[in-house]
Amino acid sequence: MLLALAALAGGCASTRPCDRQFMPHGLAAQPPNACRVDGCTLAPDFDFTHCCDRHDVRYWPGGCSSDRKLADREFRQCVEAADHRLLAGFYYYGVRIGGSPYLPTPWRWGFGWDYPRAYRACAGE
Repeated sequence: MLLALAALAGGCASTRPCDRQFMPHGLAAQPPNACRVDGCTLAPDFDFTHCCDRHDVRYWPGGCSSDRKLADREFRQCVEAADHRLLAGFYYYGVRIGGSPYLPTPWRWGFGWDYPRAYRACAGE
């Protein structure tokens, strides 16, 4: 129900290329699909579109599960810093649930790769 309401409120955002300054450095392999951002996918952008775009950039190459947890925590902190503490929690849990690499969605963790693509192994995990 909450996702349906968010989708209606958010509408369809247009995509645009990722800001190169936020692109990850030192990637072992470059995803074959271009990095694109669309603000806060399926939810209103309010005044923290930059947080959502940076989060999209972090999701594009994928990585290990601890990389995703860090990206999601940083996203939450960014939304909180924009004075949206309550929304930060909702958006955080939305990306934790909806951003799984195991879902065939265009916003999943590692969306720069063709589906399916699981988490990669990380040292210490």
